[in-house]
Order: sequence, then C-alpha cells, then structure tokens
Amino acid sequence: MKRVLSSLLLCAAACLPAAARAADYPTQNVRIVVPFGPGGGTDLTARAIAEQLTASLGKPVVVENRPGGNSVIASQVVATAAPDGHTLLLTTDIHAINAAYASKLPYDSLKDFSFVAQLTTSPLMLVAHPSTGIRSVADLVRRARAEPGRLSFASLGPSSPHYLGFEWFKRMAAVDVTDVPYKGGGQALADVLGGQVGLSLIVAGNGMKHARDGKLLAVAVTSPARTSIAPDVPTVAEGGYPEFAIVNWYGIFAPAGTPAAIVERLNREIGRALRNPAVVQRLTGAGLEPVTGSPADLEALVRRDIDKYRRIIQLTGAKLD
Repeated sequence: MKRVLSSLLLCAAACLPAAARAADYPTQNVRIVVPFGPGGGTDLTARAIAEQLTASLGKPVVVENRPGGNSVIASQVVATAAPDGHTLLLTTDIHAINAAYASKLPYDSLKDFSFVAQLTTSPLMLVAHPSTGIRSVADLVRRARAEPGRLSFASLGPSSPHYLGFEWFKRMAAVDVTDVPYKGGGQALADVLGGQVGLSLIVAGNGMKHARDGKLLAVAVTSPARTSIAPDVPTVAEGGYPEFAIVNWYGIFAPAGTPAAIVERLNREIGRALRNPAVVQRLTGAGLEPVTGSPADLEALVRRDIDKYRRIIQLTGAKLD
C-alpha cells in the first residue's frame, strides 16, 4: 500500500508543472510563425487571428514572417521551440506535401507537432484565358486530345497543390498539356491574364474576380462539392472525374508535447475568433472559407493529405527541384 501511495504521489507531483503552466498560460507574448512573406493569404489570416487572440488571451499575439526553404525554415523554428504554447505555426497544406515527398526534412511533420486547429479551406479554380474558348472540363479534354501539347498550363512548381493537382488530372483524363513552371503565383497569373499561357489553377476567390471582369473563364473548381465562393461553377468531379478533389487549407500547429490543456484552450479561442463576423468578412473577402474543428480533426486532415499527395507523387513521378 505504501508503494502504491508513493507512486501516486510521484505521478501527481510530475503532473503539477504541466498543469500549472496550462493554468497560467500565457505568461508572455505569443508568436505565430508564418512560412511566407507579408501580404498573402496566410499573413492576412495570421493577423486576423492574432488580433482576436490578443484580446482573449490577455497577452500580445504577434505574427513573425519566416519565408524560405519551401516552408521548412518556419516549421523547424516551431518544431524545436519550447512546448509551452508561446510559439505557434500557421501553415498550409504544404505541410502535408513536404511530408508526402519523403524528403529529408529536419523534423517529422506528424511526430514533432501538436495539432491545434484548422482555420480555413479554399478550393482552387481551373481558369482559362478567353482566347482558348475553354469553358468546361469537357472542352479542355477535347482540345488537349485534338492538339496534344499545344495547350499550356502555368504551374507553381512540384511542391504546390496547383502543380500536383493538374498533373493528377492530366493522368486521369489522359491528356498532354505543356507545363510552364513559375516561381511565384503573381507572374503566373499575369501571364495567364495576358494570354501567354492558356490555363492555370488559382485560388477560387481570385478566379471569380477575374471571371466577373471578363479577363478569365472559370472552368471548374477543385473541391469535392461546389463552393459558396463560386456556386455556379461546376467541380472537376462533375466534369466526369469523380475521384478528383484538391483543397487548400490553413492550420495552426504547436510544438509536440504542448500540454493538452493549452492546446484545448487555443483551439477554443481560435474557434471563437473564426466565428467573429469581422474575421469572417476578412477571410471570405480573400476567398477563404473559415472552418472550425478539433485538434483531432486537423490531425486526420494532415494524415489524409499526406497519403493522398504521396499517391499523386507516385502516380505522376513528380520530383522536388
């Protein structure tokens, strides 16, 4: 009996520091590390969330942009940070894509992180320059089969869902479309708008804006079902490829070992922020759909995407530069 009581006391003592940290959290500024530069969708989302968390947590929540290394630099900063909830990572589905390539990352995309909350979802939109006359998936397939290699597609490199998604579609549809790689989305979009390249996959919100202006044709969205961002635009699945689905997402991660109570509080406060009308307006204005869910939901999403992109990479033979 004495040994049992002694063991229980030792366990209780070991748990006290973590419990105390969770009860006192946060004790200092919280930083959200973003693997991309200022001005993009991740930066906008991080700042919208940071404003709300500053108010609800009672400590300043600051955004730190750490671009470079295909998001690896920022991810490593967080993976190696103290697991106390004061350093968070806001990243995208590139977190799953990097893991799917099975490259030598300086961290494990699953084991070295605590999953906190998914923030947004955003389908891509297949767009075409008006000169192509391509208004549907069926139009694209007919043209590509009639003129192999004549159509061109502006892609963002092998680590992007844009490239992997379209390469997957090409295998499904058995078509030959020439890939034109770009280092940034801005130049890729400019060349599609200018007609130098015929096709691209871009964020659905941007696609609708240019379609309304008559500068691009909205061909299809990549989500499993139609999106509220573009309710009149059919899905690629509706175009005859029911297995096809590619959806961008943003999520918040913390270092592995972060106390569950801190993760749960962050998840709760982030969920509250994502229901704030002002935040919803900022995100939907950027073509992003706010999403709430549990830490387990985010983990399941990451695992599914790693498996999906691994299959796509194997099918297409895609390789990192």
